[in-house]
Amino acid sequence: MCIVTGAMVGGIALFFSLETVDFLQMTYLTLFGFVLAILDTPFLKSVKIVTESRMYVGKYVQFVTRVTGKGVTLVFLGSALFMTMWDNVEGAFMEFLAVVLCLFPTVVGLCAIAIGLLKSSKLDKARRMLETTIDQRYNHFAQTYHGPQGGLTMAEFNAMTMENGGYKFEPLDLKLVFNALVSNPSWRGGPMGNDDWVIPRQDLWEWVKGGIVLL
Repeated sequence: MCIVTGAMVGGIALFFSLETVDFLQMTYLTLFGFVLAILDTPFLKSVKIVTESRMYVGKYVQFVTRVTGKGVTLVFLGSALFMTMWDNVEGAFMEFLAVVLCLFPTVVGLCAIAIGLLKSSKLDKARRMLETTIDQRYNHFAQTYHGPQGGLTMAEFNAMTMENGGYKFEPLDLKLVFNALVSNPSWRGGPMGNDDWVIPRQDLWEWVKGGIVLL
């Protein structure tokens, strides 16, 4: 919410000073900040419009739903907000706000990028271990959803990577993995509408035979 707050404060100041172009930039930053807020809010999960917004963002702007992508986005928004406020809004208090409100999301973004790259590296190591065994071992682990239209649950995926390379993922990390690998947003919450996410067989094959995926 630092981005939204800073952009709204700066936007109001720029609106009354008739700096139209910079005001439009602040409006853009405000809207983008609201998108990130909707993705991260722990509240209003049962509200239909929030659920649908998350689904559409995950479908069309999936980059910002990943740890690395969200980190890059926060660094960009924090830097853009700081530059716009520092250059166009006068007064020591406004400059202080520019530093305080922009520093936090930028630092969080840099940390998110570092964490995302580390987790992505671990996932890629697990992928390389599966390259030569996935064809023979897939059916052994796909016990819940069989056949070419089936897939692996989180527990089955974790068991497969653990047996083939010794890579085990925590529950939160599994959600990050499935969010990045599953192409159909409706399967990210489970094909039957439950919380047990499933990675379809086709997505699994494309990941194993492809390259590194950023979480």
